[in-house]
Amino acid sequence: MADMSEEPDIIRDPKYDPPYPQDFYRFWPKHVFKTILVLGLLMGGLGYLTFQFQVPMDSNMPPLPDEGMWVPAPEWYLFTLFQPFWYLTGEDVSWRPLFTFWVPVGVLILLFAMPFVFGRKRAPVEGVGVVKRTGLAVLFLFIWGAGIAGVVGSGYPAKTTGCPSCHNPMMGQRQALPPADMGKFYREAREQQIQVGRYRIGNTMGMGDSYKDANWQLRHFYEPTMTW
Repeated sequence: MADMSEEPDIIRDPKYDPPYPQDFYRFWPKHVFKTILVLGLLMGGLGYLTFQFQVPMDSNMPPLPDEGMWVPAPEWYLFTLFQPFWYLTGEDVSWRPLFTFWVPVGVLILLFAMPFVFGRKRAPVEGVGVVKRTGLAVLFLFIWGAGIAGVVGSGYPAKTTGCPSCHNPMMGQRQALPPADMGKFYREAREQQIQVGRYRIGNTMGMGDSYKDANWQLRHFYEPTMTW
């Protein structure tokens, strides 16, 4: 039975020591103006990219299908995740569960185990020194830089502005505009196509890759003249 007279295990943080009241970090006005500044810079950057890299929509002068390399796009983040699977074909298909199931499960277990592995130690009253702060900043900067380098390295070949080359009004319906009865198309026509084997949705075990599934759409955006 635990001794009730024993004092509880308290970790003291000197910033909460008296005298009171202390001048803690205030929401107004410092935090508000800092947040407005950060959001202003973010929205300004997005606005600059929007006006700087516009998709050419002149149907009389459509772009070439391979235009748009090095133009940033949200799909760049998807390429970082999905592009490695493009090369796991044929005999290497058996490696896909490693990256689609076992690695994510391992990451989740690691995240749940972090409080036990890196639990807060007692009496860290002196705080973090300048050298340690600098080391942590360099470490986080390196991790962030490696992630951004991966996103740019996998996404820059994508043809971001080349879509109107084929998908323009001059190419007619279905190529330029989706079917007017899209719901009926997916419920009936597409199902019939799958049943007769014309579209091998999700089947990567046979000849080539599947046709017009999500992976095909992403790869078509990446290399429209190779995957179409």
